[in-house]
Amino acid sequence: MWKSIGELSCDDYVKAGLTLEDAKEFDKLVSDVITKAIETDPRDQWKALVDESVLKPWHPHPLHQLLYYSVYSNWDSSVHGPPLYWFPSLCVS
Repeated sequence: MWKSIGELSCDDYVKAGLTLEDAKEFDKLVSDVITKAIETDPRDQWKALVDESVLKPWHPHPLHQLLYYSVYSNWDSSVHGPPLYWFPSLCVS
């Protein structure tokens, strides 16, 4: 079972491949974006993370998975259908 997005910590981000320094910055960014996403609907949270470009193509794949599965940790696909997804672009802007 995955932790919810609000339960993630720097330690989780380090385990997903970030350095401790990067994990601290990433944790603050995620927390800020999720706090601003007034809705608690996972689709809105995921959209906010994508809109703010929180995940970058060069981030480790386990970090992408961690965020995705944490946002949708309580998602019931039998009721709501498949959750939204996002594939990072190789373009760096």
